[in-house]
Amino acid sequence: MTRPTFKSRSKADRKPIAFDGGNLVSFSPLFEDESGPLLIKANVPNIDLGKWLKDKYDLVNQYLYDYGAILYRDFNLHGDDEFLKYMQSVPYEMLNYLERSSPRKTIANKVYTSTIYPADQVIPLHNENTASITFALKVWFFCNKSANSGGETPIADSRRILQRIDPGILTKFRKLGWLLVRNYGNHLGYDWEEAFDGMDKESVERYFRSNQIDWKWLSDGGLQTRQQRSATIIHPVTGKESWFNHVAFWHPANLAPEIRDFMLKEVGEDGLPYNTYFGDGSKIPDEVANHLRDVYLLEKRKFSWQEGDLLLVDNVLTSHGRESYEGERAIRVAMAEPHTRPLFVPDLF
Repeated sequence: MTRPTFKSRSKADRKPIAFDGGNLVSFSPLFEDESGPLLIKANVPNIDLGKWLKDKYDLVNQYLYDYGAILYRDFNLHGDDEFLKYMQSVPYEMLNYLERSSPRKTIANKVYTSTIYPADQVIPLHNENTASITFALKVWFFCNKSANSGGETPIADSRRILQRIDPGILTKFRKLGWLLVRNYGNHLGYDWEEAFDGMDKESVERYFRSNQIDWKWLSDGGLQTRQQRSATIIHPVTGKESWFNHVAFWHPANLAPEIRDFMLKEVGEDGLPYNTYFGDGSKIPDEVANHLRDVYLLEKRKFSWQEGDLLLVDNVLTSHGRESYEGERAIRVAMAEPHTRPLFVPDLF
């Protein structure tokens, strides 16, 4: 599908929402401050979302680029079967989940559960697959079952996060980028076979070569990889810059102190399942990681899931997470519209 060219607008110069849909569907910002997402709500029962969107993708994408996320509510999405049917109708190439960093189950071809993680824990805000050369521009979250309490999928505008970061810190990350070091198979993280969906060694090495990933096989049968990436990214349609990385998410400072101490005692800094550095390999101080984490929290927005809700996020413009919860919760995830980022070369001078 050819991408139209749009200009992203700030809150100040957004035009009022105007849509000639009669009384069938209404458009309105979900939050009073007009931060994302935009709520698109069906006002009559059983509107087929796929059919309704068929000739409206350009319009809806313009709102997506403005708000960073869209929440569809009260359409005919009453369970997994209808969500899968909808995903089959979207005009974008779907992506598999490779370079896995979190446990998920497959619901159907290229549709997964959300991250399987203890209910009493919070998953911090992040964009999806920021260490990958090719990643999804669009990510859908479908609420099949809402929790008894909690369990929200909070979001934050990555453009606004960028604006809040200390200028000196931001300049350094723009110059050097960031480095992700992963260790597979040391009993603390994923085995490489699981992370790469059952590939053999030859296939994994071929994947690494084509995706700008350095690697070494360890004497104990494990694997270490190193991925050097830009810390910000330019949106391929709007041309706007966003904060786009897992620097704070995978930094040791984000671990509970007792877990961090245990891991360092077991495997040392070089053996941690995940660790992040500046792109030249130098350490990122804890206070920098903590500053970044605090910035995410300042931009955090959340809403209560209703069963049948469908949240579409622009993966460059919007980060997402998960709140702790009680009761059963079933959120489905699909990713589409692959985008390959340009090669990043850090400025070391």
